[in-house]
Amino acid sequence: MAEIYRAKTFDPDGGVHLVAVKRVLAHLVEDDEFIQMLIDEAKIASLLRHPNIAFVYEFARSQGEYFIAMEYVDGKDTRTILERCRATSQPLPLEHAVWIAAEMGKALHAAHCVLDPQGHALRLVHRDVSPSNVLVSYGGEVKLCDFGIAKATLSRVQTKTGVIKGKVKYMSPEQATGRKLDHRSDIFSLGSVLYELLTRVPPFTASTEMDLLVKVRDARYTKVRELEPDVPPALEAIVDRALARSRQARYQSADEMSMDLAAFLADHAPGYTSTRLSRYIRRAFASEIEKELRVMEEYVVAEPDITALGENLIADVQGPDAPYSKFTPIAQSALTGSTSSVAPAPEPLGDLPTQIIDRGAAPYDPTLHSAETCIIDLSVGTRERSETGPPPIPDDVLLLADEPTRIIRPARS
Repeated sequence: MAEIYRAKTFDPDGGVHLVAVKRVLAHLVEDDEFIQMLIDEAKIASLLRHPNIAFVYEFARSQGEYFIAMEYVDGKDTRTILERCRATSQPLPLEHAVWIAAEMGKALHAAHCVLDPQGHALRLVHRDVSPSNVLVSYGGEVKLCDFGIAKATLSRVQTKTGVIKGKVKYMSPEQATGRKLDHRSDIFSLGSVLYELLTRVPPFTASTEMDLLVKVRDARYTKVRELEPDVPPALEAIVDRALARSRQARYQSADEMSMDLAAFLADHAPGYTSTRLSRYIRRAFASEIEKELRVMEEYVVAEPDITALGENLIADVQGPDAPYSKFTPIAQSALTGSTSSVAPAPEPLGDLPTQIIDRGAAPYDPTLHSAETCIIDLSVGTRERSETGPPPIPDDVLLLADEPTRIIRPARS
């Protein structure tokens, strides 16, 4: 539905912010209902302020094009993580699977309880909880995103009776049969994602979509421990309760499920923190991280036309102090002609603060990644170091605070 860009914008103090920008494909711009659905997504998501939900800054229209600017999460979605696990025939460590699902539960609970600016419950149902919509950052953060088909009282586009939206294999039985949904549908979908995180296969699979709908409708799946005998019975019980066919038999809130997962994790992996997940993701995708750093060095920012500013179509629900209103399309030094850090901050320059990072503009001299870097893994020889003490760290090495076993060494001139 859109091209996705990594983009750069600036705050009034000259600070750089990376954001993700979705630019709606040209042939969809003429579809008024589709555009309204995207506006609904942006309005709903902009009201969700939670550390486990990717933040939406604005939905803007400029020169006949539509953009969504949202929080940039530097990491991988869980679908990509699962694909790596399947390719290597290595399961996702159990504690990471439980942590991701518990954080997803927190995000869903926040979404289910969100209020509109007048204090009225939106009764939000995500309807598309799936691995591709759960992002895991290299820092170990878990973010739920993409509320494009979310159902809430704020939405103006109404779903026709019997129309099914979402990914079938992660749907609840009531969603698969086109019935009215409540927040417990998302809990079933969360159970499906947790099942796949533990087993590397979805709970519902079939050769045809019709057969898949029947399996989802009847909530027929192979028990977790039949596929992964090492999964403790207590964790299997959490999955089974989330995947109960009857809504009354499921968890009645995502927060309740999240707390059960947290309690299990406290017993299974005492002292677990997101740093452990961060280490796992960084090791699993070390080569990709290096490539992404190189790509960032090659990108340049095109010169913006600050007179071609658009209209933020969700400003009415964000209010006058929305974060996007504090951004500017060009750096402070470009506005003032000075590099002084004490120059007066400029006024916000309009409703389209983001710039698309593009190739082909004037050469760009990066500051953050100007030095060639390499990641050095110190995990080899851990036992010897534990007895004799760590090796001396050279002066030109920078230790990463949240990754004590990995360092970045700037290249010598």
